[in-house]
Amino acid sequence: MTLKEKILFLKSKGCTQQTIHLKTGINQSSVSRILNSIQQSVQYEKGVALDTLVNELLNPNSEMKNQAVA
Repeated sequence: MTLKEKILFLKSKGCTQQTIHLKTGINQSSVSRILNSIQQSVQYEKGVALDTLVNELLNPNSEMKNQAVA
């Protein structure tokens, strides 16, 4: 998935640009630029945070499984 596809997925799940900013550290303006195909990259750490957020929504039970094992 590209950054844009990941953000579109999050938006389809009800996340706003501000929510994405708060949970990943990607500036809201950068989220907007990505959606408008102006920006195509973010800092590595922010990309990892975006991947984590997407994975949490794709696999909502995986976090609970990990907590049960711990």
